[in-house]
Amino acid sequence: MRSDTDFSKLKWSNDMSARKRSSNTRQTQQPKLRHERPKGRSFEETALLVLGLLAAVMLGISLFTLNTETGPLANLKVLLITVSASFAAYGINKVSVEKLAPRAALGFRIAGFVALTGMSVSGAGMFIGSFSGMVYPDVQLRVLDEAGQEQTNFIRVVNDAALVSARVAPVVQGLADEIETTTACEIATSCLSRQGNGGRGDIAIALEGFAAQARSVASAFERGTFEREQLLADLNDLNGEYQDILADTDRSIMARRAALQVLHSEMTQMASALREALPLALLTSFADELHTGTSIAGNAAGTQRLNAFLRGLGDQLEDALGDIEGHELTPPTFPARPGMLDSLRFIADFAAIAAVIAVAELCLPMALFVTTYLTLVWEIEKRSPPRDENDDDDPDFDGLIDLSPVPGHANGALGQGQDHSSTSRGRK
Repeated sequence: MRSDTDFSKLKWSNDMSARKRSSNTRQTQQPKLRHERPKGRSFEETALLVLGLLAAVMLGISLFTLNTETGPLANLKVLLITVSASFAAYGINKVSVEKLAPRAALGFRIAGFVALTGMSVSGAGMFIGSFSGMVYPDVQLRVLDEAGQEQTNFIRVVNDAALVSARVAPVVQGLADEIETTTACEIATSCLSRQGNGGRGDIAIALEGFAAQARSVASAFERGTFEREQLLADLNDLNGEYQDILADTDRSIMARRAALQVLHSEMTQMASALREALPLALLTSFADELHTGTSIAGNAAGTQRLNAFLRGLGDQLEDALGDIEGHELTPPTFPARPGMLDSLRFIADFAAIAAVIAVAELCLPMALFVTTYLTLVWEIEKRSPPRDENDDDDPDFDGLIDLSPVPGHANGALGQGQDHSSTSRGRK
């Protein structure tokens, strides 16, 4: 038979085995907390990963579009920039959502500031790079279209200048005739100076100089008449060819740009030749000289009459010129190849593309950060113990005023009437 000691040992062993089984059962069947994440990737992690991959693809396409170099080394450079920029943006977004958002929810405000700043900077950089490359061919087309409009305005100014030349040439010829007639009258009877009985004096000599200058300007206009007409016809033909190339969608934007640059060079050369055949600057200078007049030494009255006569001729010439623009006839410069930031000038024209890229690069990562932050704040608020409304948050010392003073001597000894029961109980 077993002794009582053996039964006791057996019972103790059975109790220990039961406790171990109960402990293992509790470990294997431990209840899941509400805030504990399920196994596998969460929605935030999946969204950040998908956004990172899409951003890498968009940035790669944009950089390949913007890059003008060719060859393996250029492709490697674009690939390295794409991978590094995309990984940096993905890392910032992931750390902000998974690491900094919980710390910001716990009251660590600098974590929220760092997260939002980093996500804004990286998102803005990715947005500019992706948007610029996605719309770059259309931006180049718009830049060339603006250059075409400037070119058309230049042709309009040239045509107006040609019309002015056709109108001004007879006016200049008439001014020369009038000056010569007045010169002859001055030599014969002193009709302008009103001093003496004729003769070739200082006023007559000054009038002869202005008459010769007027004949020279009129001859310059007459000599370039045929050349002006031919150059204007060629410029209009080149401008039409410019617009045809610009609208040719079968050719790439780079091929169109090269052809347009050749046309612009030809138009610049024609403009220089037209400036020689259409001396509007010479005509303007002659009008200024007529308004300025001259000075006859020792003859103030004659000088005044002569300058009044010349100013009248200058007014006639200015009326014939009108408000013609571009007397220098300088063609507009051909636009340089636009850069990344030049694309932002046309962001209103591509608002839909800009909105989609902004959502992918900026809005959605920040929305994930804010959602995570608010979720954690709400979870913390729910798990916090309830607070008694009567409890004061800030401790004060108002209760100390109502306490009775402690009797005692100056040296800190207790008074004779003080209760020593606590001390006696301590001794007992």
